[in-house]
Amino acid sequence: MSAPIPLSYAEARARVLAAVRPLPAETVSLEDCAGRALREPLVASHPLPPFRNTAMDGFAVRSADLAGASEARPVMLRVAEVLPAGRAPERPLAPGEAARIMTGAMLPEGADAIVPFEEAMRLGSGVDERCEVRRTPAVGDHVREAGADVSRGETVLQEGRQLSPQDLAIAAALGVPRLAVSPRIRVALFSTGDELLDVDQPLRPGTIRDSNLLMLALLLRASGAVLTFAERVPDDVGRVTARVRHALAASDVVLTMGGVSEGDFDPVKEALATLGSIESWRVAMRPGRPQAFGTADGKVFYGLPGNPASVASVFEVLVRPALRVLQGFTQLDRPRVPVRVAGRVESRAGRTDFVRSTLTWREDGLLWATPAGAQVSGHLGPQSRAHGLLIVPEASERLEQGDRAVALVLRPPEG
Repeated sequence: MSAPIPLSYAEARARVLAAVRPLPAETVSLEDCAGRALREPLVASHPLPPFRNTAMDGFAVRSADLAGASEARPVMLRVAEVLPAGRAPERPLAPGEAARIMTGAMLPEGADAIVPFEEAMRLGSGVDERCEVRRTPAVGDHVREAGADVSRGETVLQEGRQLSPQDLAIAAALGVPRLAVSPRIRVALFSTGDELLDVDQPLRPGTIRDSNLLMLALLLRASGAVLTFAERVPDDVGRVTARVRHALAASDVVLTMGGVSEGDFDPVKEALATLGSIESWRVAMRPGRPQAFGTADGKVFYGLPGNPASVASVFEVLVRPALRVLQGFTQLDRPRVPVRVAGRVESRAGRTDFVRSTLTWREDGLLWATPAGAQVSGHLGPQSRAHGLLIVPEASERLEQGDRAVALVLRPPEG
C-alpha cells in the first residue's frame, strides 16, 4: 500500500460516512423488527383509542343528571345496560340512566363521565338495578377520548428510528403486522496475529489469548449485525488476502483487527495492497491511530489496530456510526452527555483523545468523569470499568479538574 494518509478524527469520520449508504430495506413481521431502523414513516390509519372508553370500572353517566348530588342529596339512576369490554352499547344513554361499565368498554352515546364503583352504591339487580351517587362528577372524569393518544393521519414513528418493543406495540394497535426495516447487516470479522490463542488454550511464552475477537463479535451483534465469519487468521499475507476476498463476496462489511501499522509483520496492510481501493490511514486520535478504510465491489472494509482499547474506541466512534448508516438509522452515535472532569487529563493539541472513564452522579447533581485507569491501549481493565469515553477535543492540550466536557456513554453511569 502507499504511505499512510494523515487525517484528523473529524476528517476520518467524514470520509467514512461519505462512503456508505443505507442498504435496501426489507419488510418483516413485527416480531422481527425490534432494534432495527424503520425505513418508512408509520402513519396512523385510525385514532387510538379508536372510540371513547372508560379508564375505570364504574357507572357511565350524564354529568348533568348528577348536578347537585351530595351525601345529603344523593341521586338515583336507573342502570339501563351492562357493558363489558369488547361489547358495543346497544343504544344511547337517556336522561336519568346509567350504564354499568368495565374498564376499556365503549361509552354509550350521551355519557360524558364515569363514577367509579367505590363512589356509588349499587341497588337491586337485572331490570330493577339502580345506582345511587352522592357527588357531582366533572365532565370527562375517567373518560378516555377517541384519538386522545394518537390521531388519525398522525405520523407516529419517523423513518430512521430504532424500533423498540413499545414502538411495535403501537404498530400492533394500529393493525400493522409488518414494517419496512433495515436488513440484518452481514459482517465478517478477522483477528490477525501468530501470538493469539483461543480462550481455552494454555499460555506459552510470547502468546496471549485473543480477547478482541469475542469483544468485537459481541459489539457487532449488539449493533444489529449477523456475523458471516468470526475467525482468527495467522500472519500470512496469502491467507489473509484469500480470507478477505472471500469475505467481501459474502458480506456487506469486512473488519480486520491488527496488522495495519508500520511493523515488519503486518500482513493485513500487505494484503490490502492487492485490493486497490483501500487506503492506509494515520488518524490523529488516541487510541487507534493506525487504520485502513475503503470500499471494494460496493462492500466496506475497515482495518482496525490490534490493541483492545484501540479496537473498542475506533469501533465506537468510526465503525459503529458507519454500520448504522448502512442500516438506515438517523441517530448514529451512542448518547453524548455533558460532564465535569474529575481530575487533570493530559492530551496533545492536534489530536482527539477518547479517554476510558467512569461516570458518576454526585450530590451536586452533575455527572463527573474520571479516567478508569492508565490509558494504555493494551490494558483491558480500564475498558471493563469504563462507563464511557471522555472526549478531549483536538484543540485542547489538557482538561483540568472541573472543566466542562462531553462523554460518549457506553453503559449507564453510577450514582
